[in-house]
Amino acid sequence: MTASKNTGVVSLSLITILSVMLFFTFYSCKKAEKTESEQEQTTEITETPVEETVKYIPVLRWSCFTKDGIQEIESPADIPTTIFRPWTETLRVSGAAKINNKSYFLINRLGLALLPDSLEKQPELITDAMYFTDTTASNLVSVENNPVFHVYRNSFFNSKASESPLPFLIQYRAENKIFFPLLRVTDLELNPSAETVHLMYDGSSWAAAFKTSTKEKIDFNYLQFFSYEPLISLTGMPKPGQIQKQELSIDLFKQIVCNYEFEKAPERVRKLLAQIPQKFSLDLYYSSEKSGTPVNYVRQGAEKALLFKGAVKDFGTCTIALFEDGTTYFSGALPNNYILRNGKPVVFRLPKLPKGFIYNDFVISGNILYAAWEEEFFYQTARAGFISVDLKKLLYEALAAADAKAAEETKKQQP
Repeated sequence: MTASKNTGVVSLSLITILSVMLFFTFYSCKKAEKTESEQEQTTEITETPVEETVKYIPVLRWSCFTKDGIQEIESPADIPTTIFRPWTETLRVSGAAKINNKSYFLINRLGLALLPDSLEKQPELITDAMYFTDTTASNLVSVENNPVFHVYRNSFFNSKASESPLPFLIQYRAENKIFFPLLRVTDLELNPSAETVHLMYDGSSWAAAFKTSTKEKIDFNYLQFFSYEPLISLTGMPKPGQIQKQELSIDLFKQIVCNYEFEKAPERVRKLLAQIPQKFSLDLYYSSEKSGTPVNYVRQGAEKALLFKGAVKDFGTCTIALFEDGTTYFSGALPNNYILRNGKPVVFRLPKLPKGFIYNDFVISGNILYAAWEEEFFYQTARAGFISVDLKKLLYEALAAADAKAAEETKKQQP
């Protein structure tokens, strides 16, 4: 990802990129030079090139996924190679959301991770063998301020797809830390063997595509449905008439789930990314804390233009965009902090990943940015995990040090 040369924002962006990238590079090199015993004794403090006289506690932590849970690591490059599997069948972050002031990662084949607001704490993993052993979990959204996600078995890759049908919507109940079924395909008067192949929530209603396979043929049903009563209040066995549904034509369904032109994105998003030259193509998934399933905004750039893929989220006090190479745009304020740079976009890059790895979804918890990463090849994924970054230390304190140094230099130049 390349910073724009637009005036007004570029000087800030370049200062920030250089400061952050140099810090990450310096920190990584220092760790590489230390012996194992030194690392155990002196991991808490390192210097930053932003201001040589200032010392910082390291601002990041790496984690990966194993069949047993979440494991802290030195870097993704240190993880032993694993087999590539279809992304529906392997460990990876498949959803990230901030719901009712709590931040979550939905981790396919593992569970739901509650993410703390401090690097001194560890994520809490909540799991249930029924929904995370041989099913695909995705599409984490907020329904009436409760975490809800979609589970299914992919009939192409999963040999158990035809076995006992599962509910396709699952709620996580934070008060007692359990998962509870919300809806089954039979609640929509569909064949019990119907597979939910696409599901979208707009904050009030659902649009879904269901596939039913037999030896003779494959049928698709396209539905829009909602409940007049709070969906969360249903007991998992709705009574007839509680779920309102409407059959959709394939054309109408496509209109509901289609991509949108970037020019139609929220103003805060367009302002955040305004410095990216028009010649570059964009492919962005956008969501806010109450918007439901992420919406895809695209921009077609010049012929053979570079395509920048990523996610952008509005957290209320701030808007953040993260691209696959780690380039991150930030505007606004972290919770309970002042607005950074008067609201102008600040650009930095997360540590470079090994070849074949990308950053994908993310969420913030307090001052901490949690960014998922994975090793990908076409439709398959191998190693996966996330990085935790203290944005207050990284942005506010680093920029304050840079501002102080700039002010000192200016003062010296005055007669």
